[in-house]
Amino acid sequence: MDTDIFKKPTPIVDKIPTTDNVVDNSTISNESDNTTGKLQDVINVRNITQIFNKGKSNEYKLFENFNLDIKDIPNSGQLVSIMGASGCGKSRLVRAICGIDTVQSGDIMVYGKNLKDYHKNIPMVFQTYSNYPWMTVLENVMLPMKIRGINKKVAKAKAIELLELVGLKEHINKYPSKLSGGQQQRVSIARSLACNSQIIVFDEATGALDIKMKREIQNIILNIFYKSECDPTILNITHSIEEAAYLSNKIYIFSPNPCKVYKEFDIHYTGEETKRRGEWVFATEEYSKYVAEITKAMDEVCSL
Repeated sequence: MDTDIFKKPTPIVDKIPTTDNVVDNSTISNESDNTTGKLQDVINVRNITQIFNKGKSNEYKLFENFNLDIKDIPNSGQLVSIMGASGCGKSRLVRAICGIDTVQSGDIMVYGKNLKDYHKNIPMVFQTYSNYPWMTVLENVMLPMKIRGINKKVAKAKAIELLELVGLKEHINKYPSKLSGGQQQRVSIARSLACNSQIIVFDEATGALDIKMKREIQNIILNIFYKSECDPTILNITHSIEEAAYLSNKIYIFSPNPCKVYKEFDIHYTGEETKRRGEWVFATEEYSKYVAEITKAMDEVCSL
């Protein structure tokens, strides 16, 4: 049995902290031991094409020789949001990166390896709560480790640790139907972390939640990003401009038919050098500026 599965990368071990003024002095290690200071390729999308009804009057070019490079910030990781008009290919792209969908041609590279040779699961958290209703919360989170042959005792301890991270330690023996929508989404997040992946994908994970639950999930995503020792790359598909400005280091906005990178934004808030990002950013002029710029770009792509 592989009992060392969580040693590298190691997911999160601490409880969810408050979101404001939390100083994180932990060192985040990189899977490739990148000490050169150069940006490292995490995901490279090369010339992918997906055309529906090709040659017909209703032909639709979702992708045509589409390229995208997602790079890692040394000793920090990357939280990338992808936005764009409905139907521009956001979800299809990340589903292809996760190996759920395929494209007609082109290549997807993950840490320099072709996706078909990258033998690690890239977990995805969906808008709908993808939990198994006949399993308890604990069993849901243990499942990825059970599939990989992890010792039951080790898997249970890790699952409890992850459920504590997302604030569900007191609910481990409940079934998903007994939880609120936000709590069910937390179970999905904990199970994705149990996959022990350095890359995690969120596809409109907060889209079905009310404002309070949405903020709680956003803060859990930030906690995963800051507290992980594995230098994570988090891909977040969202329609929420406010969420993208709050969470992201990098934002890509896609235009449709065929999908292209219309605009990209690098997001940084003064003060992040000494404290982790949190709800304090909402009161900054930088946040208001980012929201205005992203809104303008989204209005432009939605009018194309």
